[in-house]
Amino acid sequence: MPKAEMLSKLLAKASHQFSGAGFQTPELDAKLLVQHITGFSSAELISKSNDIISVEQSIEFADFVERRLTHEPVHRIIGYREFYGRAFLLSDATLIPRPDTETLVEAVVELKPASVLEIGTGSGAIAISLAAELPKVEITATDISKDALETATTNALAHDVLGRIRFLEADLFAGVAGKYDLIVSNPPYIPSVEIKTLQKEVQAFDPLAALDGGKDGLDFYRAIFKDASKFLKPEGKVCVEIGLGQEDDVSRIATANGYGNVTVIKDLNQINRVIVGTLGA
Repeated sequence: MPKAEMLSKLLAKASHQFSGAGFQTPELDAKLLVQHITGFSSAELISKSNDIISVEQSIEFADFVERRLTHEPVHRIIGYREFYGRAFLLSDATLIPRPDTETLVEAVVELKPASVLEIGTGSGAIAISLAAELPKVEITATDISKDALETATTNALAHDVLGRIRFLEADLFAGVAGKYDLIVSNPPYIPSVEIKTLQKEVQAFDPLAALDGGKDGLDFYRAIFKDASKFLKPEGKVCVEIGLGQEDDVSRIATANGYGNVTVIKDLNQINRVIVGTLGA
């Protein structure tokens, strides 16, 4: 039975368990879980390391530790993830926003489009970040999952941009109307055969539909670049996130569908992460 315990001992014990389970960031995992329970900042975790946390908090923390030891991701346990300086609620129907995807947001922000169509919005992290960073932009964001759209709507309301984003339940472009300056997407791009090789955190807890990009991982890029021209203004752009080593294949798909000035953008780890193509250029 968990008991009231000193904060520093609680952190050390959890870090040791997570390290023994082979987790890559055991100390950070423990820290995030404790911060969620106590509401302490990073600085407070240090200054209050000798504080005793309550029995109720100890019980909650023990439950969190057990869940983490099943490989449930920390951010699914606490229910949210920071992305582009904002907190986004998660659900079983959404991926956890990754720092790599901030490169995609930055690329679109630099282009300053007046209107954006996002394909596959998930938690809404991309669309909401764009709406917050570009106060005049009008956005339509689609997703095939009704549950994901409910999560995205909640996040948009929390960040006070719901009035400038139209959420639409749709498979790719189905039901989409109008013309846009830019189409953005972080589509599923993992080859089907590689799904079983992913970390347990991904295999067991991420929605498969948001991961599986078909036999070679490129199905959604083909579909997006094939039909995007119907929804783009003259010289409109498509901006997509790509997986490791996919830059040449996705660039060829873009070029074959009439997009020029194809540009590859690296993320902070110097990995090719984003492809931008201009229609008819």
